[in-house]
Amino acid sequence: MALASRFPMGVVACALLWGVLGAGEACAGQPGDAGLLSLRLPFGTRESAMGGAGVAAPAGAAAVWWNPAYLALAGGGTDLLLQHQRLYGLFSKESAALAHHAAGGVLGFQFGGFYADEIERYGEEPVGVPEGTFEPYDVAVGISYARVVADRVALGATAKVLYQKIDFFSDTGFAVDLFISHRAVIEGLVLGASVVNVGGQMNLDAEPFDLPTAVRLGAAYDPPHALFARRLTLAGDVFMPNDGNAKAHVGAEYRLIPEVALRAGTRLNYENQGLTAGLGLRKGVLEVGYAFEESKVEGFESFHKFSIELHY
Repeated sequence: MALASRFPMGVVACALLWGVLGAGEACAGQPGDAGLLSLRLPFGTRESAMGGAGVAAPAGAAAVWWNPAYLALAGGGTDLLLQHQRLYGLFSKESAALAHHAAGGVLGFQFGGFYADEIERYGEEPVGVPEGTFEPYDVAVGISYARVVADRVALGATAKVLYQKIDFFSDTGFAVDLFISHRAVIEGLVLGASVVNVGGQMNLDAEPFDLPTAVRLGAAYDPPHALFARRLTLAGDVFMPNDGNAKAHVGAEYRLIPEVALRAGTRLNYENQGLTAGLGLRKGVLEVGYAFEESKVEGFESFHKFSIELHY
């Protein structure tokens, strides 16, 4: 029995592969469509609130997902991130990341779990009577390492184990992410790039699919002017996926005081995503973050993301 025949029309195929990420091409039946799109749901309320622009200068443990090479340039101690996100009232994304600065570079760990609510199972016969229920989910676990390799340049890499289960069908895969970060000669400017989810195809019920490989190029700028020094960060990314058109992410963060940060941004060339906003509150080693992400999918609410971070 083919995988698609087991699910009601549009409930899983478009909700998991299209609705969650706003990648309209994924349900258009285009050749080379990618699966396991939950891998594109980012870590970090800061970067999400800044329009999803984070490859050049991510902060804290979320940088393990965005670009651990930046952490090697920036220095620091140990950071822990715990994050929860609810999407469309149907899915939950739970994330955890750890970054630790050691003598030779930065070590990182990440876990991402994407879980759907209970879904009714239907057979091939169009009788409209469910045959039971199931709960699809994806899991990704990764280990990262990054270090400075030249003056103002750092490289990083992540190896990930992937697992997906939909009803009776499941598969395990492997992927690699590659990163570079460069602190430019222009004071306050940082450049970053990544190639993520590079790996072989996965397969569910004899239906192979590509991983959601993507290239991301970005820049971040902290104006050195006394009025904005250590207060303002401007960021922008160009995102080029293997299953759709190039997209842009732009955002900003303004720190009213070191303990309070306001963030805003937008996503360009997306049909179903738009404005973002959020804030971060820090007290000692503890930081609490919130991000709002506008959804333009009719009938579904916008996204709310919450995180707790520890900085040592």
